[in-house]
Amino acid sequence: MPFLGTIVNFLAVLVCGLLGMLVKKGVPKRISDALSCAMAICVIYIGIDGVLEQAPAVSEGDFLSDGLIKVLVMVISMGLGTLIGELIDIDKWVNRLGDTLEKKLVKDGEKGKFAKGFVSCSLLFCVGAMTVNGAFQDALGKSDILLAKSVIDGIMCFVMASTLGIGCAASSVFVLVYQGILTLVGMFIAGLLSPEIISYMSVTGSLIIILIGTNMLGVTKVKTANMTPTIFLPALIWPLLSLLL
Repeated sequence: MPFLGTIVNFLAVLVCGLLGMLVKKGVPKRISDALSCAMAICVIYIGIDGVLEQAPAVSEGDFLSDGLIKVLVMVISMGLGTLIGELIDIDKWVNRLGDTLEKKLVKDGEKGKFAKGFVSCSLLFCVGAMTVNGAFQDALGKSDILLAKSVIDGIMCFVMASTLGIGCAASSVFVLVYQGILTLVGMFIAGLLSPEIISYMSVTGSLIIILIGTNMLGVTKVKTANMTPTIFLPALIWPLLSLLL
């Protein structure tokens, strides 16, 4: 069922944000840190599970075996996509958007109020490969990634809403609109792409999801937003490599 993951994600952020507001004094730092680590491990698992998902069947050709072409699609997509993202510096523009929204919505002396919670949570829940990859899978009726993301976002929203207030719950509207648009785009793209390309797009997206998890643990400090183009590159690289089969 398309859009199921997006709808559940919206409800999870909304409900958990409202529940978080009931915790007047905020969640203790040691508990929020522990929850963040627990969610990071879950994110890493989701990424690994996506990578290990069965690769599309490719018959052995004159030059490239099915195993080698899978590796080549991932390596070229990750390398070229990251290069493109770094040259554009997507991460910088995302941060600028957050700063701009915060300056316009947050008045002096109101840090930690509605707008700050809304902006912080909207960016946290909507930026990254897990959102893009999950929305595209949702378009195909596969809601696993977004359903798992809903649980993670819900827990994080509960923790943040305990200190930042109702703005965190309000970010659920942004989640609904943004992921809904991505799902619509995914439904359109899915009709134009082969199952092999969609599978490779999912695998490259899952690789970035692993890095999101390691970032959450503090093990790495990778600008995963700059790697977003890698999700789309298999649509170009696979047809080119398939000519060699």
